[in-house]
Amino acid sequence: MCGIAGVIKLDPSADWRMSPEVAARILSTLSYRGPDGIGQWTSPDGLCWLGHTRLAIIDRAGGHQPMANEDGSLQVVFNGEIYNHAIIRAELEVAGHRFASHCDTEVLVHGTEQWGTALPARLRGMFAYAAYDTRARQFTLARDRLGIKPLYYTICDQVLIFASEIKAILAYPGVKREVDPTALLQYLTFRYVPAPLTMFKGIYKMPAGHVARLQLRAADPSQRSGGAAQAAAARPLNPEPRTLNPGHPSSFSSPYWDVHFRHDPVPFAEALDKTDALLKDAVSSHLMSDVPLGAQLSGGVDSSLIVAQMELLRREGGYAEPVRTFAIGFDHEAFSELPYARQVAQQYNTEHHEVTVGYADFIGQFARLCWVYDEPVSEPAAIPTYLLCKFARQHVTVMLTGEGGDELFGGYPKCAADQWSKYLAWMPAGMRRGLLRGAASLLPFSKRRARIALENLAIFDEAERLSAWFAGFDSAGVAGLVRPEVLRSARVSAPEHLRNVLAGCDSPHPLDRMLYADLHTWLVDDLLIKGDRMSMASSVEARVPFLDHPLVEYAATLPPAYKAKGRRTKILLKKLAERYIPRETIYRRKVGFTVPISPWFRGPLAGFVKEMLLGDRAASRNYFHRPAVEKLVNDHLSGKTDQARALWTLLSLEVWHRLFVDDDGSQAAAGRLGAEMGAGGE
Repeated sequence: MCGIAGVIKLDPSADWRMSPEVAARILSTLSYRGPDGIGQWTSPDGLCWLGHTRLAIIDRAGGHQPMANEDGSLQVVFNGEIYNHAIIRAELEVAGHRFASHCDTEVLVHGTEQWGTALPARLRGMFAYAAYDTRARQFTLARDRLGIKPLYYTICDQVLIFASEIKAILAYPGVKREVDPTALLQYLTFRYVPAPLTMFKGIYKMPAGHVARLQLRAADPSQRSGGAAQAAAARPLNPEPRTLNPGHPSSFSSPYWDVHFRHDPVPFAEALDKTDALLKDAVSSHLMSDVPLGAQLSGGVDSSLIVAQMELLRREGGYAEPVRTFAIGFDHEAFSELPYARQVAQQYNTEHHEVTVGYADFIGQFARLCWVYDEPVSEPAAIPTYLLCKFARQHVTVMLTGEGGDELFGGYPKCAADQWSKYLAWMPAGMRRGLLRGAASLLPFSKRRARIALENLAIFDEAERLSAWFAGFDSAGVAGLVRPEVLRSARVSAPEHLRNVLAGCDSPHPLDRMLYADLHTWLVDDLLIKGDRMSMASSVEARVPFLDHPLVEYAATLPPAYKAKGRRTKILLKKLAERYIPRETIYRRKVGFTVPISPWFRGPLAGFVKEMLLGDRAASRNYFHRPAVEKLVNDHLSGKTDQARALWTLLSLEVWHRLFVDDDGSQAAAGRLGAEMGAGGE
């Protein structure tokens, strides 16, 4: 696991040369992603600079980057793990390539030589990589199928800058830190900014499952005019030459993979055995490591299945060392799953470790982790995830997690609740909204989940309803919160974005479409970003066996009734879990990684919430109607309605704004704000 960055000169006539100072500044922002080494390379033609910070996992002695082919004409920087690198290596050796290391990075070097942009489709793993061929002057950029590893880019003064994190791009001179109003509005609903946008105008996420290849042109001394310079500029090669527009991925990169749904008439028992085999194979491949590894264990179905498979593989391999497991809980027992994690750990005799956190930990880490994120992400579980990874780093460098099981097998309560929408289709939209929203408003503070279900089922439009299930604010909430001038400046609303995403789904079934939307938004731009950032902030590599693409592709072939039916969710995976873990652990009420922010906001953090959201500094943004924000705060603090999700969404935005817009976005800025917030939290 590593951090990568690069600067590509798109216009050869541009006056640009990477200075040592800028290179050092870019790489220093990624140092925690790779504390084991720093490398950089500048191409002889002056068109490309590549940088890398390394967390050594495979071939610790021979895996330094950038990594080159035999004659140094092709260079690669890579973040991730290629689990089938031994198989690809054998193919490439048969084709005549010679390897100098045992590192999985080298298969990207020779694989790019052999297959070009067809290489990513051959890879099994998580990856973001860049390659530059000095002889052909071709630059390649690729991201894994599910977007497990992050990749960002921008174009500034005819220079393409890419990196594993936005802060590395911001370290390049001339890159602006300006809020994108479209991203702002989408964030308020999704609670993260979905690809390809980021909260920074002009900086973009490389979409998951995409690859790009640019043909760079050498400068011609005889061509000195602006027109000649444009003729010499870079152009995409995949699949056709087009105008390079970084804001539209279709002009910059091309998809090489997507999930396809088909409902094979497979017997349930057969589907169960196949899923079991694929999960075991995925876990086995993800145990590839030259450093100590363990597992995050929440006590839920997904992480417990991962631990069970790890223990079975340990026994089959005859290894003496026990599986190491790590769990985290909260000082509010109603939110803590530690007893369930402990039960699974005892069953498999793991070397088990536990961490308990409270509200003071949140205040203490909030500013730093907003800085690590680079853009606002309203995900309270990020802070305990970081604290768990930070603790685990004392024992392991790699941790397997259960992320992805809900998105593949229909594990969220919404997967069951949304099925009731079809029974309400006869009702006129206005009547449906009025009746169900009215009923929701009568529910007490403690019935938050039922309230959310009624409010969302009140929405007739598919894209609007699906965007609202995890929302900070639905469309009506955004309209009532945001000032008119901000609304007018946005180009695409959250429902419109989701409607565009759903256009790629090849299934008409509502559950398939919900899972497709989650894979392309919630999973990649929230959960996987959380997993990457919080683990990397601790110099730990997080791996996600459920997102092994053979398992993802198989899950998409299963009938929807094997996933959710009636009030039941994750039916097949829970049945599989019965083979490995106690029933009371499987069929308890789903908690997830729920953080007790609602009672904290009404208790010890009430003053912090009011200071951050109702103070003059927040009001000066001119994004929101102040009375609307006051109502949210007062409704929550008085116990009228549970607004914790909306408040955390606004808090994350405010902290981000203070770091990256009011201040310079540096680690020092995070320290200053953290000290200020800590004092305010007391």
